[in-house]
Amino acid sequence: MKIQTTHVVAAISLVLGCSAAQAEVTGGQLKLSQSAFTDDFSIAKTNISGSVELAFGPQFGIQMDLGVNLLNFADETATNFVTHGTYKLGDNTALGAFYGLDAVNGGRTDIYGVEAAQNFGTGGVQGYVAHAEDGGGSGTVLGVSGGMVMGNGVGIGGSLDHGSFDGTSLTRYGLRGSFGLGESSKMFAELGALNTDDGSETYAKIGATYNFGSNSGLMFGDRSVFNLLPGS
Repeated sequence: MKIQTTHVVAAISLVLGCSAAQAEVTGGQLKLSQSAFTDDFSIAKTNISGSVELAFGPQFGIQMDLGVNLLNFADETATNFVTHGTYKLGDNTALGAFYGLDAVNGGRTDIYGVEAAQNFGTGGVQGYVAHAEDGGGSGTVLGVSGGMVMGNGVGIGGSLDHGSFDGTSLTRYGLRGSFGLGESSKMFAELGALNTDDGSETYAKIGATYNFGSNSGLMFGDRSVFNLLPGS
């Protein structure tokens, strides 16, 4: 799927506008992960993504996500671009609205919704609800995720995402463990399942992240319909 020129121009204009306003880079993340269904490792996905969070003063900001998904099972490359507008109620609480575009094989899916996040101590929780539509139909996607660092760089977390598209339902849930490699990097592994109308399939995922910015990370996660298959 090709991202239309107007969206590219809008993104460039947004970045230039941020530079002119001397926005502060408060957070960012680079991520690489590989996931596959445990009973058939040919049904796999490689995700490469990057996000940056910019602040315009203490309350308002934007977050931009760009991801590439190598869908081994379909022999396709899918892309995802999302812009979040954020409003911080405090240092640890934020509300947001987002618009995104998923693209694969010449088609596109628009996704837009609202989100909220709450950090606490060494952990946090966030949730979202979104509407997705393409030329052939529409649906609803929602989810919640959270985690915390237990000590010595060891963390635990979990996530639950559900999508309903024109009578077809998908629910993905996973449990994650992570290990910090210094202050900014970590490796993680996740085990979960994807439930559909035809049954349930377990999946496994491994990956690594690198955080940067004054907050060393992001307030919100990336949003994409591709996160349902087979793991985000």
